[in-house]
Amino acid sequence: MDYLVNSSEMKQCDKNTIEYYGVPSLVLMERAALAVFGELTARFEKISGEILILCGIGNNGGDGFALARLLHLAGYQIKFLCPMKKEKMTPEAKAQYDMALNYGVPEISDSSEMIQTEYAVIADALFGIGLSRDIEGSLKELIAILNQKQAYKIAVDISSGISADTGEALGTAFRADLTVTFGFAKIGQLLYPGAEYTGELLVADIGIDRYSFLGKLPFGAFLNKDSAKEFLPGRYPRTNKGSYGKVLVIAGSKNMAGAAYFAAKAAYYSGCGLVRILTAEENRNILLSKLPESILTTYDTRAKDVTVLMEQLEECVNWADAVLIGPGISDSPAARMLVARMLRYDTKKVVYDADALNILSQDKILLEQGKEHPANGRIVTPHLGEMSRLCGSSIAKIQGNLLQTAKAFAREYQSVCVLKDARTVIGMPDGRFYINTTGNNGMATGGSGDVLAGFMTGFLAQGISCERAAALAVYLHGTAGDLAKRQKGAHSMLASDILELLPEAILEL
Repeated sequence: MDYLVNSSEMKQCDKNTIEYYGVPSLVLMERAALAVFGELTARFEKISGEILILCGIGNNGGDGFALARLLHLAGYQIKFLCPMKKEKMTPEAKAQYDMALNYGVPEISDSSEMIQTEYAVIADALFGIGLSRDIEGSLKELIAILNQKQAYKIAVDISSGISADTGEALGTAFRADLTVTFGFAKIGQLLYPGAEYTGELLVADIGIDRYSFLGKLPFGAFLNKDSAKEFLPGRYPRTNKGSYGKVLVIAGSKNMAGAAYFAAKAAYYSGCGLVRILTAEENRNILLSKLPESILTTYDTRAKDVTVLMEQLEECVNWADAVLIGPGISDSPAARMLVARMLRYDTKKVVYDADALNILSQDKILLEQGKEHPANGRIVTPHLGEMSRLCGSSIAKIQGNLLQTAKAFAREYQSVCVLKDARTVIGMPDGRFYINTTGNNGMATGGSGDVLAGFMTGFLAQGISCERAAALAVYLHGTAGDLAKRQKGAHSMLASDILELLPEAILEL
């Protein structure tokens, strides 16, 4: 697992490394510059043309001055520009600035020279993670000019103008092709629009690591390949289908058999032992044909007496280790009854998805009942529209506060909240969170969410925690989407493509 930090957490790590462990600030600065130098020179065997480095007056600028010196000494055509008041430099930045001048690194004194020149590479070290106000005036104009140039653009630690905490563009932002960040990824580099300005993100080790937390770990993280492998449930020689859990999928209605199929098959692909589908009678034939491995229980959607349906639900829930409710169940009286009754099963791990969330959003009493019956494990998987209905906030406001929204809902309703967007955020009731980094815009297609919900429930049935099941399923679902994009392209992907590549995504671990 890779940790995610905000600006204050990163500053504390930096301080702890310097003051507690005794690593000099200038040493960290040199290592930061060396990390960017190494990455840049490794990517370009030869750089034909000038390199421009924009340096600020803080320690991020100090990294830039050091980088300029290293490139100059290695024989590259290098110039640097500091468009701020040099008398306000931090001591470390001033030391690096003086070293650069002592080694004869060319400095641009007039920004008009920079405007008129074309560069092969532009490196941004104007503002670091401490920026908290909008960039305005001449610096805003300067960044706009840089963004229009055709050079390869690299950000030192973070793109200037991007909030390390939220990903918001503060007035403007440098649009990088590559960002080399130090120690840990910053929250704002993973969330949009920050992710768009960050480009490819590389986390470099400069001597600030998990020891620098001094035992106080951050709340944020994202899965990498190694940590995802650790989350994956094990398989053992002397086992049977009962050893890997039983999933109940309450999904589908008339003309909506596909939702039940996608969710149930995805649950099987997670590795669970048995999947049972509780669905409308109209779906019987198609599901028996499409997924003969499943166990089928059907109900009459026209029945006025719900006693039989509630008995079926009771029997099915008691049979299962984990339950998914919602994909394609519609907004019928039967669906409403199923959702209301499921809230009472507080000893079961339950995933609420799609229509189940819409039903909950229409009846706030049901939402309150959810709080009154703390679940053994509850996951909600809203997309932006569903979350808007659940919390009564606009989609635009939620998109601008994705992390805060997921964390607040998880805390209030004591559920793991999987808030789906271009970067899915997973909030936990205790304030911890994951931000997923896999997936692509080709996954914005009907049925993709049904696949994710079923996949997630399958992991729950195998005995792992709600937070691990949610994080692992989202990570692997995104990986399958990336595989599908490589095969089909973003325009032509279907949910079935993602579904059928889930096994390959698991094999990659």
